[in-house]
Amino acid sequence: MKRILILVALLGFGIGGSLAATTTTSEGQVGIGITASFGDVGFFYNSLSPYGEWIQLDAGFYAWRPMHLRAGWRPYLYGRWAWTDYGWYWVSSEPYGWAVFHYGRWYYDDYDGWIWIPDRVWGPAWVEWRYNNDYLGWAPLPPYASFSFGIGIRFTRPWTAPFHYWNFVRYRHFGSASVYRQVVPVDDTRRLIGTTRSAGRYDVDGDRIVNSGVDRQFVERQGFARINRVNVRETGNRGDRIVRDRSQGNAIEVYRPNRTDLERSPSQIDARRPDRATSLDLQRIERPRGETAAPTNRGELDRSSSIGRAAPATSAAPPGSQQPNVAPQRGQIRPTPSQQGMSREKSVNQGKREIAPSRTRTDTPRAVPRTKKESPRGSEPERRDGGRRRG
Repeated sequence: MKRILILVALLGFGIGGSLAATTTTSEGQVGIGITASFGDVGFFYNSLSPYGEWIQLDAGFYAWRPMHLRAGWRPYLYGRWAWTDYGWYWVSSEPYGWAVFHYGRWYYDDYDGWIWIPDRVWGPAWVEWRYNNDYLGWAPLPPYASFSFGIGIRFTRPWTAPFHYWNFVRYRHFGSASVYRQVVPVDDTRRLIGTTRSAGRYDVDGDRIVNSGVDRQFVERQGFARINRVNVRETGNRGDRIVRDRSQGNAIEVYRPNRTDLERSPSQIDARRPDRATSLDLQRIERPRGETAAPTNRGELDRSSSIGRAAPATSAAPPGSQQPNVAPQRGQIRPTPSQQGMSREKSVNQGKREIAPSRTRTDTPRAVPRTKKESPRGSEPERRDGGRRRG
């Protein structure tokens, strides 16, 4: 009888912990605890239809393709970066930026070009980073990168962002309001991928998803400029914008629909069926259980992913930095296998890759100690540990 009581108590504790992992702490923050819902149009269908077309890639799985783009357009190019309580925040200058740069993932399809896969988890910017002593770059995360509460970013297949995903600028231009004017040409991007290190981490701080990216103090030192924190406040108007207030300082006004709106499905979906099969591997994308995309506990995911490593970078970086996850490009130590056409050049790391939350976080970037330096990506014990949830 005693053994039965102990077993019941343990089961009750486990169920309670599972429920806690899927509970949000406020109505406004809809990102924490909501399962991945890739391909479910929901609230975004009517909001994005005026700016592009919807494509049905599979039964119940949709993507959105922006229309009337400038030559050389790519995600996270037209806008600016700001440092906030959510870490690095992308303030888009495009009317649909509130949705496609804070929810979902981007992918460059061989036939349709840039397409956006919807998802209901909000973040300040879903990107990965690369850096050296002179340049800082960012690229959109693909649909293979799934965010999980308590784990962070988990890749469902080996992935290295192709060169045309990346935006590189010198540090002094990183905070520019017209950062797109400072992005290096494509030929320089190819070179920088092979001479920069990988960075990026998504922390969970209370009810906030934080894009830690490259350490703010490191960016300030390399760019010889101070980066001030900007407040984020919600608004009922769709869009991202920086408003200037002399009394309270600058603030970012962000539109975030509530959870009920996000889960609302349109009565009718007018979507084009592609003439050719997509190059996106739909079998490796974590899709909702059933067509209704009911929330589930992401803690059930397999956590046994490893961090892929490539040859050491040739550029200097702060001691203790992890080597890049991107294999050297042509002309470097090892050749990169080419994919289909110019648009799909990339290399693949062996094994799954993970960007996990750190164990602790403070409001200001951690100073680098004299006895043991850390990289902007975080300490080696943190990466081996896999991260822990912070309440």
